[in-house]
Amino acid sequence: MSTVVSSGIAGGLKYEFPYLQGSCLRDQVLANAPVEGSIWPSNGRRAFPRFGGQLMNFRVTARTILHLGSELISTDGVAFYELIKNSLDARSPEIRVDVIVRLPFEIYDQVLRELGERRDPPDRSGGARPRSWRDLRQLAVSHIDEEAIEADELRTELEAATSRDEFVAAMRSANRIDVDDDGDGMSARMLRDVYLTIGTSHRAREREAEDEDDTRLILGEKGLGRLSAMRLGDGMEVITGTLGTGHWNVLEIDWNEFANAADDDIGSIAVAPTIGAEKDRNVKGTLIRITSLTAPWSQTKLDDLARETFARLVDPFAEAALPLKLTFNGVSVSVPSFASFLIGQAHGVFTAEYSVPERGEPRLSGRMNYRLRNRRRTFTFQGAEIAEMAGGVSRNLLRRVGPFSLEVHWFNRRLLTKLEGIGTLAQVRKMLAEWAGGVALYRDGYRVNPYAGPKDDWLDLDRDAFSTSGFKLNRGQIVGRARISKALNPYLTDQTNREGLTDSPEKAAFVRLLSATMEFFRGFLVEVDQELTRANRIGARDAIDRFRAEDARIEDILPELLEALSETSGGVQLSRQVKESLGSLREAAAEVEAAATAQEQERGRVMHLASIGLMIEILAHELYRATSGGLKTIAAARVSRNPNSAGTSLRVLEAQLKTIQKRLKVLDPLSTNARQTKEEFDLVEWVKEIVESYSSHSGRNRIEFRITVLPRGATRRVRAVKGMFVQIIENLLSNSVHWISQQDKYDNGPRGDRAEGDTIGTVTVRIEPQANRVSVIDDGPGIPEDRREQVFQPFFTTKRQKEGRGLGLYIAREIAEYHGGTLTLGTADEDGMINTVTLDLGEGDE
Repeated sequence: MSTVVSSGIAGGLKYEFPYLQGSCLRDQVLANAPVEGSIWPSNGRRAFPRFGGQLMNFRVTARTILHLGSELISTDGVAFYELIKNSLDARSPEIRVDVIVRLPFEIYDQVLRELGERRDPPDRSGGARPRSWRDLRQLAVSHIDEEAIEADELRTELEAATSRDEFVAAMRSANRIDVDDDGDGMSARMLRDVYLTIGTSHRAREREAEDEDDTRLILGEKGLGRLSAMRLGDGMEVITGTLGTGHWNVLEIDWNEFANAADDDIGSIAVAPTIGAEKDRNVKGTLIRITSLTAPWSQTKLDDLARETFARLVDPFAEAALPLKLTFNGVSVSVPSFASFLIGQAHGVFTAEYSVPERGEPRLSGRMNYRLRNRRRTFTFQGAEIAEMAGGVSRNLLRRVGPFSLEVHWFNRRLLTKLEGIGTLAQVRKMLAEWAGGVALYRDGYRVNPYAGPKDDWLDLDRDAFSTSGFKLNRGQIVGRARISKALNPYLTDQTNREGLTDSPEKAAFVRLLSATMEFFRGFLVEVDQELTRANRIGARDAIDRFRAEDARIEDILPELLEALSETSGGVQLSRQVKESLGSLREAAAEVEAAATAQEQERGRVMHLASIGLMIEILAHELYRATSGGLKTIAAARVSRNPNSAGTSLRVLEAQLKTIQKRLKVLDPLSTNARQTKEEFDLVEWVKEIVESYSSHSGRNRIEFRITVLPRGATRRVRAVKGMFVQIIENLLSNSVHWISQQDKYDNGPRGDRAEGDTIGTVTVRIEPQANRVSVIDDGPGIPEDRREQVFQPFFTTKRQKEGRGLGLYIAREIAEYHGGTLTLGTADEDGMINTVTLDLGEGDE
């Protein structure tokens, strides 16, 4: 397919049109038109299409900038954040935000609408006669808030207005927002070439030009901060100046002009900086004055914004505070600082670090401290394990995610107490509610919205917590943060609208890693609580044994007791009551013993059914794929016109049906009738059949299966439940295949560079008949020595979230022990990794 530039005549228009030769688009556009073409220039530069001999390019209408402001800046909090970031980037030591409201918004908005000073026209549907500006002035003056700051100045301005334009100017600034800083300021040239350029990369270039030793932080990079002012008001005035200059530079923008220009080019709106008042050459900074406010403001609204947004703009655990001063009508509005004393009240503290060394494997390590139970544990994952947690990704993608850290403080709200000098229990709970909300994300110490906001559960913490008993680690229980940086996490970038990170494979892996780590924390809490509950619970068998011992002691002293009672008044009746009570106790003990026996039997059935449930998921998928393949083979044979293909199709179908037959043959011993039936069989032959059945459907994974018998030719007849071997061995084979495949994806990516016939790994099943032992060995990443027992605990898994249940090895060991065997890990290699799992059948029934 070659790329050409064609020219022709269609519909009376002369054009030159670049297209891909052979495309359907070419056929439609150039139908019945004479075609002349030439291959594009060898320098690879695209030819510019022309219509009627005129150069074509995109046009941007004036109203487009209004759409950008409304779509990209979605909330007042985001608007302020962008303005504040601009001041921080200008290296201002302090940022002052003053909200001045001297007229009720209803009156303010009504007057501006009737004056035509809003982007949408006033409502004339009621047929009311338009009022003059003088009538509107009287209305405005009568509603001035006399308690507001500068109320007298506003009254003077309104009453002194001698023209409509003067009155409009006074009205627009009656309510305003000032964002004032002492930063670097802007020159007239920067205002013209940078500030008035939407989407400029000035800040990004500025950051790249910074010295490596310079600690200056550049927060903005998309050049969209000026649109934030549009979100807050219809008018904007920028007064700015740099060191060494004698005048302020002034830029005034009326966003309504862009609405009025509608479909005209954006360049038709004249916006240019002018020279303002004189200033001290040693003074610098920028004042952004937003007028003609588009929403009502009150001290309560600013208080809420300070508490919910401004207080969280900087990392709450860091020492640096946001250099922000807020006032409403001259009254200071405080930005709450983090209630650091809460950290000492946390019932659990969890930290994790993800590192990407220049050499070596990515590593995820951390510490878990369950303070309430005085239990601690460390953990380390690396390489393919992390790749699996991140969704089965490659080593290269993991490295692109970049390093990050996670810190979580967990609170059991029922166990919170009042704090001396701080507040009552209700006050402490209120403080926790203000700062809890999940895991917030901070880049270089500044928050990435909207993560951990009131309505944001980006790590699915609530869903996961409420799906488990205890509701542990829901968002209302934790104060947490994850930290990244621009320099070390270049692939984790903000969306243009500041509503989270841009979707990408790196972002998806990052979120999965955080979610998996939080799930790991939750599992630790649940495990410790269950362990302590079991330790404090007396088992039925223990209770029965204690009763039997005490019963024997009573039996020894009972004759003497009855003889002594017979010599007392009423002793015969009392002796009869003692015998009856002792008989009742023995009956109760017998009932408890029977219930314990039934419970053990039920436990065996539950474990059996649970293991079948896990296997059925896999088998159902395999059978579906096999039957689908058979149907495709039949369909292909049906439409084929080659008579010689019938035999080939039948042979393929035969192979597919044999695969299904093998799987069903192995599945049969798991049926309800056979699940508890012991029978005599050859251990070696049955294990071989299980492995061959499993490997017959795993060839697509390019994994080699080997069976070794030591000593060669040895056999052993055993009497046992055949389904037991299916459940355990297939579980071990499935784990081996999974981790070998994951290691291959990690090393080579999803597709890899291997030849078609290359194998990616080997699974060896070693049968030792004389020792009554079967081992499964693979060359996957292995299990770390420090997790030798942990992998057998229920719900522990390092498989990707929502896929691994953490029950496979737990159930396999339970089944082995239920049948008198053991399931253990082998010896670790020199790197501390274990690649062998052994089923020891014990003595068995020969």
